Order: sequence, then C-alpha cells, then structure tokens
Amino acid sequence: MQIGLRRGSPPCPQCGGGHSARQRCPLDPAPSRLEPLDAFAPPAPPPRGSLARGMSGRPSTLRAVGAWAGGIVGTTVLITCLSVVAHLIGDLTRSGSDVVASLTGAVVSIVVGAVFGLGLLFVSARAYAKAVSALLAVVLVTAGFLMMVFAPVARQMNTPDLAEYRAFDVLLGFGGVALAAGIVLGAACVAWALRPYALRRVAGWSRLLGTAYGVIHGLSGIAIMFALLALIHRTSGADQQSIAYQAIALSVVAALSLAPGVLLTYHGISSMMGEGSDEFRPPVARLWLLVWAAVLVAGGVAMAQDPPTALPMPLLHVLAAALPGVVLVGLVARGAAGRGRPVRGLTWRQVTLAPAIAISLGVTLALYVEGIGDFAAVVLALVHHGAFETDVWDTVGRSKEILTRNEQFAVNAVAAALVAPLIEEFAKGLGVRFMMRRYTTRAQAMTLGAAAGAGFGFVEALSYGLAGVHDNAARWWLYMLVRGGSTTLHVFNTSLVGLAWWYWSFGERPRVAAALFGTAVLVHAAWNGLLVTLTSRIFGLETLDQRAIAIAAYVIVGAVALALVAALPAIARRLREPTPPPVGGTPLAAMTPWLGHAAP
Repeated sequence: MQIGLRRGSPPCPQCGGGHSARQRCPLDPAPSRLEPLDAFAPPAPPPRGSLARGMSGRPSTLRAVGAWAGGIVGTTVLITCLSVVAHLIGDLTRSGSDVVASLTGAVVSIVVGAVFGLGLLFVSARAYAKAVSALLAVVLVTAGFLMMVFAPVARQMNTPDLAEYRAFDVLLGFGGVALAAGIVLGAACVAWALRPYALRRVAGWSRLLGTAYGVIHGLSGIAIMFALLALIHRTSGADQQSIAYQAIALSVVAALSLAPGVLLTYHGISSMMGEGSDEFRPPVARLWLLVWAAVLVAGGVAMAQDPPTALPMPLLHVLAAALPGVVLVGLVARGAAGRGRPVRGLTWRQVTLAPAIAISLGVTLALYVEGIGDFAAVVLALVHHGAFETDVWDTVGRSKEILTRNEQFAVNAVAAALVAPLIEEFAKGLGVRFMMRRYTTRAQAMTLGAAAGAGFGFVEALSYGLAGVHDNAARWWLYMLVRGGSTTLHVFNTSLVGLAWWYWSFGERPRVAAALFGTAVLVHAAWNGLLVTLTSRIFGLETLDQRAIAIAAYVIVGAVALALVAALPAIARRLREPTPPPVGGTPLAAMTPWLGHAAP
C-alpha cells in the first residue's frame, strides 16, 4: 500500500500511482511561477443579512451609514458592559458590599452587552462583528483562566477588605462562565473563518494587514540600524566590551524587526499587484555549512580580543543565527547534503513567508500563551506553598525565595515541558498552513515546515545567543554553536507539524496527523524537560559541579542534533514523488501534440 493513499482509494487513471485525489499528479507539469498569495476560487456573492447591502448586493449609501453607526454604537456598548462587569466582579469580592445589587448589575450588563452590543454588531456589520467576536473570545478565555487561577489565592488572603470565601466563589464561578463562553465563541469564529467565502475575505485583509505590519516593523528596524551605526562609531572614552554587547543587542532587535518586515512588505505589495513568484531553488546544505563555520570562527576571533572588536559582530551574530536554518532547509528540500533531488513546485514566496509568519505571528502567540502559563504555574505553586497572606504581587515577586528547589523544578517543568511544546509547535505550524495550496504535496509541506521552524530557531538563536554574550563574551562561538542544535530541533519538529497539516487537510487521515503532531510535541517536551532537569540540579545532580553539568548539556545537545540532522534528509527522501516514466518510445509519445507540446 502506498504511503499517503487513503485506504480504499482507486489508483490515479493518468499515472497509475497511489496519490490522493487532492494531490498533484506527477505527470502534471509543475508551475514555475505560481499564483499570488490569496489566489483561491473566483469571488462568490456576498452573504445576505448585512445592512450595508441592498437587495441587489450593491452597497447602499444609507445602509452603509447605518452599518457604520451600528458598528460604533455596538462596540461602545460592548466595551462599556465589559468594564461594568469587571468592576462589579471586583466589588463582589469586597466585604460589606451589596451582593444582590452587584450580582444583578453584572447579569444585566452581560445581557445588555450580548444583545445590544454583539447583537447590534451582527445586524449592522456582520464581518466586523465576527472579527470583534474573535478578539472577545481571546479576552474571555484569558480573563476566565486568570480568575480561576486567582480563586484559591483569595482563600489564603487575610485582609479586612476582602471577603475570602465569597471572593473564591465569585472568581471561580465567573471565571468558569467566561472561560466556557470564550471557548464557544472562539469555536464559532473558527468555524466561520474556515468557510470558502470567509477564507477569501481573510486572505484579502491578510495582505493589507501583513503589508502594514511589515512597513511598521521595517521602518523601526531601519531606525535601529541608524542607532547601531552611531553606537559602533562611538569609541572615544567608552568601554569597548560594553559597546560590543550593545552592538549585538541592537542587531538582534533590528533583525527581529527587519526580517519579517521586509518579507511581509515585499510579498504583500507584489501579491496585491498580481505578481507571481519564481520557483524555489533549495540551497546546497554543505556549502552553507562551510559558510556558517567560517562565521563562527570569525566571530569567535573578534570576541576573544581584549577588548572585543564590535564592528563586525552585528552582521556575524545575525548570520550565525540564520545560517543553521538555511543548512537544514537545504537538507530537507534536497534530501541530501549535496545537490540531491530537490523538491519542486514551491515558490520563493511560500518558502520565505512561512518563516516570516512564524517569526511575527508565531512568536507573538507563543510569548502571550507561555507568559500566562508561566505566571499561572508560579501562582498555583505559591498557593500550594501557602505563601499568600496580604500582598499578592510582593509574594509573586519573591517566588524564588519562597519556593523550594523541588517546587521551582515543578514550575519550570510545567512551563517548559508542557505549555511551551504545545503552543510553540502549533504557533510555528501556522506559517506552514497559511502557505499550503490545493496542489501541495507531502514533500512540499515538510519543506515549508522546515522553513517555519528555521524562522523560529532564528529568533531563539538571536535572543539566547545575546544572553550568552552577556555572561561570557569570549565563548560567543560556543553559544551560537549550541543554538544551532536547538534550531535543528525546531526544524525537525515543525517539519513533522507540516506533514501533520498535510494529512489533516489533504491526505484526509486525521489519526496520522494527530500522531505526527503528538510526536513533535513529545520530542520538544523531552528536550525541554531534560534541560530543565540539568539546570535545576535535582535527582542527585546537585553533587556535580557546574562545569560537569555544562559538559553533559553540550554532549546531549550535540548527540540529539546529529541524530535529527541524519533523520531529516532520510524522511525527506521517502516523501519524494515518484519520478515520471519516460515518454519516448511509448504510445504516449504519439499524443504529445494533443498534450500541448511540440512533437520532436
């Protein structure tokens, strides 16, 4: 049975192969220039039910004014009711408050906000109402989760203004309601966004918003570059080691702004102008590996000087963070360290926008969720410790002094080995899903996943490499070498996530998709959990000195990275499409004029 073919599916009538119906046939010519980013099916008529459109579907001036007015009024009512509900929930937690009046006011505000807020928005401007609903779902889920986290904190507090047991019931009850409402509303928004007409609308707005995002971040990156140039030329009377660190720090900020900014701006504008994109030509991994080694050597020599040489370090630091991803993408796209057999049918737009989305949207989403998860883990650990008495924020700020070593390990393990793998693998995979098309194959999906993972690894290498420079500038090359190993992990995992998206969206095998995504999460969790165990120094590791722990960490990172580097091209080769049979000398050769080609 051929891999990727759904059980019971008939073979392809054209090539006799076992690809699914949605997969491009190997005998079909691969386009060298593909359509713009948002080229879906032809536009469908707009949905009915909006005041902004008349019976003929064309905008009416009066109805458009009514839609704008309804949108403004509905948004104002919704924000006002949310503010009132938040104030009344806080009032319910205080001792001496009128419980009946506050509870009645909260319920009335919720009803008014749902009917005259969201209801008016859906009647007047349905598309805008759904966008507001998506934002509201995020707010409700976040607020509900945090209220449920702080509910046990209220029972430990001992202040005269707080009604401890009532506050516990209020926070737990309203938190559960808000969390459930946010999940239901978010699921409804996702169901709407997956409709064909909504996909076209979202794709059209994504080009505009992506271009605006790219322009803003590109301009901020240029401004930081000017500040960088001024800094590295300011040498008189300044600490050269401090200037080298600041130069690298500014280069990190500039790269994080310029990289996604330039890519989103260029592709957004070219897509809106109807421009296509040339076919992607994968890099040769072994050539770029030599370039990366040269960069590490040059940067190591510059940082080993006394004082360190600041001038070349911004460029070298960015290259040292980016080149491992280039090498790994080449391994996946060609299936070998040399020229191999490159994957066909991808465009430069797809391969470069996948990491740009992973850097911008993926990193932002991961930081948001991980920040909330880390904070909740610390608070719950302090609750278990019984540390809350009077000042909540002072207790949270002194968590490292209050929690024992085992409790700190538990908090770090939950944050790094549970929350981070789940959200990061999902967030990185969004760039892959946005760049997939109807004719995307498994090999192309894996290549897009490798590119998205390389973008995420680029961000981590820039950031963690900067932290290493602050600790010991002379070991810059070692820190960046280790970050290359972590980039390998991101590329491998996101390659599996890319395959999972393909099996979910095109292969119609959800179990295989779930297994691939679960494997990526488990590998990431094992990696993070092992490193947390080493740095926490528990389970007998406290008897070892710091040097032995560091050597063990380097050996583990190196061994895992080498194993993943060997696995990537092996998996990629197994996913290649079969080579089309030769046409010459067969009955098919006589049909060449009918296929639109000139006869030999």
